[in-house]
Amino acid sequence: MDAKATVVLADDDPDTLKILGQALTAAGYRVLSARNGAEALDHVDQNEVDLLLTDLIMPGMDGMALTREVKLRHPSVVVMLITAFASIETAVEAMRAGAFDYITKPVILDELQVKVEKALEQCRMRQELGDLKDRLSRTQAPPNLIGVSAKMRQVFQMVGLVASRDVPVVLTGESGTGKELVARAIHSMSRRAGRLFVPINCGAVPETLLESELFGYAKGAFTGAATSKRGLFEEADGGTLFLDEVGDAPLSIQMKLLRALQDGEVRRLGSTQSVKTDVRVLVATNKNLQAEIAAGRFREDLYYRLNVVNIHMPPLRERQEDIPLLVDHFIRLHREAINPAVRGLTLEAQNKLLRHDWPGNVRELENTIKRALVLCQGERIGAGDIIQAGAGEPPPDLLEGESAGYAGALQRFHRIYFMELLERHRGNVKKAAAEAGLSRKSVYDHLNRLEIDPDAFRGRT
Repeated sequence: MDAKATVVLADDDPDTLKILGQALTAAGYRVLSARNGAEALDHVDQNEVDLLLTDLIMPGMDGMALTREVKLRHPSVVVMLITAFASIETAVEAMRAGAFDYITKPVILDELQVKVEKALEQCRMRQELGDLKDRLSRTQAPPNLIGVSAKMRQVFQMVGLVASRDVPVVLTGESGTGKELVARAIHSMSRRAGRLFVPINCGAVPETLLESELFGYAKGAFTGAATSKRGLFEEADGGTLFLDEVGDAPLSIQMKLLRALQDGEVRRLGSTQSVKTDVRVLVATNKNLQAEIAAGRFREDLYYRLNVVNIHMPPLRERQEDIPLLVDHFIRLHREAINPAVRGLTLEAQNKLLRHDWPGNVRELENTIKRALVLCQGERIGAGDIIQAGAGEPPPDLLEGESAGYAGALQRFHRIYFMELLERHRGNVKKAAAEAGLSRKSVYDHLNRLEIDPDAFRGRT
């Protein structure tokens, strides 16, 4: 309980005013009593008020009119209504006007204290989120990067330092921590911002294709090469080439990358002529490249050519103070396309998100919020709408990564499709099968093949 919280209590019944006032004072709140709406409004205007607790039916300015006026003048004040059962529909209407909650008569004092504490906690959460946003705006965070934690401020500082310096950068960190976003921020803040940012995932492209993707090929270089094709080094000329998961690049490709970086030129597959390129190379990896060098899987000379500056992206579990900002960002980013009615999340939902370890990091958090938007049936995402990783969460690369050919793309589609079916029907395979137009046996066959457990989706409200 917050001893500094100020509550305005408005009720035209002196006995109710006395009993509730004594209960709130005993709970540690500063209570300002008012016998009507006008008096309550004066208290709110003249004091730093945290919460207004008002009867709905009062002579003169009733609780509905008082709610509208207070929210108009002081939007940060939390409003709760006291109402008889017969007036609940009106109370709900007042909540649409900005009231946080209501409590029915006769008032149970224990319930009152719980609801007041919850309302004030929600108020504090909103204020803290506002403070975080203010602090974020003062950190001058690079574009599309979100965070106020000390570790993210260090990342912002490094991005600001290296953006204007045309040197290679190695971005390290676990999958899903936002390494590509940082690479894009570096590009957008550099002198190359007007030219292309060209990304490629070195681990998602077969070795036979990776060489031609990076360096291009000449006409007739192989069967089917009817015309010449520029590679990504040439596409990125004057701009930035981002090599994601560079630790997965085959040794044969690593040797050609080293030559391209040393000479500033590339040679298309099947060609005898080199092409000059002006490319800044940024790379990312979730592997320990020193360990890969020791194991003979990564060239040491390439490592030192690339590792002029290293920026490490912290995992989400080490910067939990950034989670509310990220959640707010993802809700605003995706709600229009998925569920425009959603305006935020409940305190219970936020606490559930804060307790999770997030092995899939920011990417997992974004996918969780997108699923929650699908499941949410009100204006606020509840704890039951949050499906945690490990309960049907596909690996991040299956949601965001590039598929390995047609078979991989088909499997990726099936996994996402059946998971969304199970989410909608809370794990009920019979209903999921009916929507899909398949037999239950067929659906179970798909689930077994994809290693999806329908029990992980059951019992969610």
